[in-house]
Amino acid sequence: MTFIERGKVQDGSIVFSKPLALPEGTEVVVYIESVEVNGQDAPASGGENFADIPFFGMWAGREDMRDSAAWVQKEREKWHHRTAG
Repeated sequence: MTFIERGKVQDGSIVFSKPLALPEGTEVVVYIESVEVNGQDAPASGGENFADIPFFGMWAGREDMRDSAAWVQKEREKWHHRTAG
């Protein structure tokens, strides 16, 4: 079953204008898209700076990734050899 509902974020939860027509305990997959207001997307979560996210730059010190394009090429070669063998 697939349907689209519109809601608002209030205190960190999504609140819908009417109850969802799903049985209690139903597992769902949620895709969230902000609604444009005056031609601009609604503000993201508190205006966080991307560089402040904990995982940002977590591989910065890896010597094997100094040249990222070469690293990707090397990894793709490994994938090719696994499927060809």
